[in-house]
Amino acid sequence: MSLRLVLAVSCGVVVGVPSLLGAVAITALAGGIPPVHVAQPHVCVSDQTTAETIDSWIVRTAPMSPLIGTGHAIVTIATPAGVDPRLIAAIALQETGLGMTGLGPSVHNPFGLGPGMVFSSWHGAITMAVSTIAAMAARGARTIPDIAQMWAPVGARNDPTNLNANWPRGVSAAFVALGGDPAAAVAGPGTHRGICTSTTRNVLP
Repeated sequence: MSLRLVLAVSCGVVVGVPSLLGAVAITALAGGIPPVHVAQPHVCVSDQTTAETIDSWIVRTAPMSPLIGTGHAIVTIATPAGVDPRLIAAIALQETGLGMTGLGPSVHNPFGLGPGMVFSSWHGAITMAVSTIAAMAARGARTIPDIAQMWAPVGARNDPTNLNANWPRGVSAAFVALGGDPAAAVAGPGTHRGICTSTTRNVLP
C-alpha cells in the first residue's frame, strides 16, 4: 500500500494538516506504511541565498553602489515584518539609483524617505523603509501599484515634474529583475518572502 499526502506549504511552513503527518510518521516508523511523499509547490530557499541574490543584483546594476553588502540587513529586517526584501532593494533603485544619486552616503537615505530625512546608517534607513511599507500594508496596500499610491502619489506637491508617474513601472521592473512577480502581494500576511522552487521530497526514510 502506498500513501501520498499533499499539504499546503508556504515558504517551507506546513499550513495543512501537520497532526495527520505526525500520525502517519508514527505508523510508518512502526513499519506499517511505506515512505510518505509530500508535494511542496513553494519551498523557499534560505534567507542567505536571498541576501546573496540582492547583493549580486546590486553589483550588476550599480557596481559602485554604497549599498553593496546590505543584502543581509535588508532580508533580516524585511522578512519578519512581512515585507518582501526584494521590494526594498527595488525601491532603492527607483528612488536614488541604489544610493548613487542625491546626497547618497552623506544622509544614508537611498529610499527617498522624507522629504529630507537623514539617517546615521543604511541600517536605520532600511528599518524605516520596511516600517513604512508594513504600515501601508496594514492599511490595505499590499501590491506595488497600491503601495505606489501612498509612497509616490501622482500629483504630489514635492514632485513638480511628475516623476512619481514612473514609480510603479520602475519598481516593478527592478522587482522582476530580482526574481519577483510584480502582480503578487509584496507586503502583509502571507507575503512571498523568498525565492522559491518546486519539489517533491520524501519526509520519511
